[in-house]
Amino acid sequence: MAADPALAAFLSLTDDAALAYAEARAEALGLALPLAVRAGVIDNLILLRRQAETFIAALPADGPPAEAFEP
Repeated sequence: MAADPALAAFLSLTDDAALAYAEARAEALGLALPLAVRAGVIDNLILLRRQAETFIAALPADGPPAEAFEP
């Protein structure tokens, strides 16, 4: 299954790039990312990325298109 561009970008993140991604998303949404919660946010993003990889891998290539990814 081909992923939409936003999902493909999210799936291509490395663990080391998760902080920069979280900070950029927070800024784009006008949110503060307090220092006290950053480690938890990064852990959750890494877990979410791994789960998304698993789900995408399980989708049949010839199945219906998946919904667009909106982080």
